[in-house]
Amino acid sequence: MKQLNCSAMLLTVLLAIFGGTNLAFAQGTDLGTIAGLVTDGTGAVVPNATVVILDLATNTQRETKTNAQGEYRVFGLSAGRYQVSVSAPGMRTTQISGIDVKGSDSLTANAVLKLATASESVEVTSEAPLVNTSDQTISDTISSREIIDLPRDSRDVYSFLFLNPNITQGVDAGEFKFIGFQSYGANFTIDGQRSTNTIFGSPTSSEPPLEAVGELNVLSNDFSAEYAGISNIRITTKRGEAQFHGSAFYNNKNSALAALQIQDKEGMAKFVPNQFVSHYPTPYFNYNDLGGSLGGPIPGLKKTWFFAAYERNYARSPINIFNNQLPHPSFWRGDFSGLISDPATANPGLLPDVPAGVRVDPSFTYQGMGRQFVSIPPELLNSNVQKLISTYFPKISTGVQMGVNSASGRVDGKIAGGFETLIPGGSTRDLGTLRVDHDFTDKDRVYVVYNAQADLGATSPVVAPFTGLGLAQNDVRDNTISGSYVRTIHNNLINEARAGFNRENSFRHSNTTLAGFLSSIGFDASAIDAYAAVVGQSQLATHGHTGITYGRTFVGLGTGGRNTERQLSQYLTTFGDTLTWVIKNHNLKMGADFVRNVGQ
Repeated sequence: MKQLNCSAMLLTVLLAIFGGTNLAFAQGTDLGTIAGLVTDGTGAVVPNATVVILDLATNTQRETKTNAQGEYRVFGLSAGRYQVSVSAPGMRTTQISGIDVKGSDSLTANAVLKLATASESVEVTSEAPLVNTSDQTISDTISSREIIDLPRDSRDVYSFLFLNPNITQGVDAGEFKFIGFQSYGANFTIDGQRSTNTIFGSPTSSEPPLEAVGELNVLSNDFSAEYAGISNIRITTKRGEAQFHGSAFYNNKNSALAALQIQDKEGMAKFVPNQFVSHYPTPYFNYNDLGGSLGGPIPGLKKTWFFAAYERNYARSPINIFNNQLPHPSFWRGDFSGLISDPATANPGLLPDVPAGVRVDPSFTYQGMGRQFVSIPPELLNSNVQKLISTYFPKISTGVQMGVNSASGRVDGKIAGGFETLIPGGSTRDLGTLRVDHDFTDKDRVYVVYNAQADLGATSPVVAPFTGLGLAQNDVRDNTISGSYVRTIHNNLINEARAGFNRENSFRHSNTTLAGFLSSIGFDASAIDAYAAVVGQSQLATHGHTGITYGRTFVGLGTGGRNTERQLSQYLTTFGDTLTWVIKNHNLKMGADFVRNVGQ
């Protein structure tokens, strides 16, 4: 016993020392506590009573004794439903049921033992009050049943955060405000592993399928220093149970069965018909969700349970492309006659000049003066430019009407009413979770959770309105591992060690590299090499294309900026330890979390 006390004191000192370094970040445990006071019928405390905590999910139990003051406390309990049995010699056994431990709850379950006669063997069952009276923490926990059954517009677990009055929508989708603050400063965890976006402060895209969420715990006010940030958002996955349980689902939401959204009603009110769209486009979308889960004991392995879940979300909806600065398609072929065809609206000032030193048949020029092109002779049209137009410009007939400037009354060289079209878009997201729990002994328990996610989507153009460039591709992949080892050193001394990592790789890119783009518009190998000599050889393998401008009157072929190539990677590694020690009437909890958080 003396050696045990010395070891515990040494561990406490080490944790206190490391807790003061700049590498320690409060993160806290996801394990709960059940405590209580045992008295007899007269109100006198009952020391040395036997207290058994039964985990109803796995049928495993923990046992402890009340101290000299009749108090007991059992730490390190995973989220779930429990039953407390209290017995003492000469007393009836009392069972307390209905104890639902959520997250890091510390619940009180007091028991009153009554005298038993020699012929009696009676169990008294009562419901425990689910009130945390041990501290002032204000928390909100959404159970697995609520997450599955509550009405929702998506299968994003973080959408349930808006049920908490202290959390509101941030500036952009996926961002939150906590008690008036932005996402920065909030702490997100999955099974104890940090899942906070290094760059933006919002949650990472790593999350379990809804079928795997055991609970969503929100600590928003007056929580312990054990937890960091202005708020704590903690996801705990489901555990396998003593019996096999599974689920399967399929959801579909489509525009044919949906009412018009607000933006559709506003769009219909503001819609002006043009040459491409005579009436407001009928809203279209088709969202599908399918998946399932299975959990239970692992055959052949004692006290080992698993839970696995998979989910796929795939959505299809068109992407609207509109631009009112696209030059008339006749210009693309060198024909500018539309600028002067109607004397009432003629605008010869827009006719392109004949370059100095270029000899051209006067019949191709305005009024035969040889100064401005009415049409460019085919032999002067650059083959690379023509290839660029045929490959990447939208397919539009030259018969579309040319626009007229309302102020001057002259044609402006653009498409009347602007160009508009729809491009098929959508996304596919796969999520999977595997959790394994194992009890080596009644005093040694461990769990490991693996979450994986792959999100592939195309929902915005690379550069509008150049439809040939297609939609920007988003490829997001996440891998998260969380582990916890709980050791009951003594009935009043429990230690939990936690570790894990979170890897998120996001790659947003266009559909061609620079070398591929140059090749597609007719550059041969020697021309590409000459281009690389100017911009650098390494640029050829980069996604993107050359930016081209046509002055301020018409829309240019922009580079696409971040839509062409943007990589974001985040690496979060966590190690933490929490030691809970009860000394008489004092409950000491100490620990530290070490987090390496890298974004690039």
